[in-house]
Amino acid sequence: MYKTVALLTDFGTEDHYTGVVKGRILQELTHVLSLKIPFQIKFIDLTHKIPPQDIRKAALLLYFSYKYFPANTVFLAIVDPGVGTERRAIILQTQDYIFVGPDNGIFTLIYKEISEFKVFEILPNKILKPPYSSTFHGRDLFAPVVAYILANEPLNDFSQPLSRDSLVKLDFPLPEKTEKGYKLSIWYVDHFGNIITNFHKDLAVKSFKVLVNGKELPLVKSYGYAKIGELVALFGSENLLEIAINGGSAISVLKNPEIEIIFD
Repeated sequence: MYKTVALLTDFGTEDHYTGVVKGRILQELTHVLSLKIPFQIKFIDLTHKIPPQDIRKAALLLYFSYKYFPANTVFLAIVDPGVGTERRAIILQTQDYIFVGPDNGIFTLIYKEISEFKVFEILPNKILKPPYSSTFHGRDLFAPVVAYILANEPLNDFSQPLSRDSLVKLDFPLPEKTEKGYKLSIWYVDHFGNIITNFHKDLAVKSFKVLVNGKELPLVKSYGYAKIGELVALFGSENLLEIAINGGSAISVLKNPEIEIIFD
């Protein structure tokens, strides 16, 4: 038997922070379960290379990823520029998953996609044990919470229900309706320089053209259907419209392009 913990942070890989968080989860589990853990834990590092304090990118990568994990995975998401302040720490419980992290908008797209969920505010006075740090809640606050969840401790022992209306949410704009189609926004640029827009495949209710800076691009099934160096449009792995260059970086060439959908 095993339980899965997926971690997403802006800690990087050069420092000790991520390893210490994992260690603290295990340490707290041994305390709660009287030194013997009756299951294996699989730690999956979703990524630790979120740009520092980039909550928006963290929210997107979590949204792109969570649904491909086994049921009952606990997601620990720590991109927390407000650490040590009055910002709340929360637990988000859905039918299949549990998310733990700061209430700073990092779970915005989860709220939008999953309508049925419960949310709880973590009570720091029930978790923090002196000496603790005001700058490393990943270790001192969130890691013990994950341990308690893995040990099936009752949530009301260390948290309290929180109103969904009070949650902090980031603004992820939808495509802007125009007379002929949509004006798109860039949601994300990946490692390859592919520009990922906010136009989901479900919006493609009829045939359309993709214009970038007023020029129509070929719409292809995959990158390999374009010539090397050719600028194209396609629906990527998240069913969002991408602007890409086969063998190159679209963002490096286009910088901040205007992207439009024109329905035929």
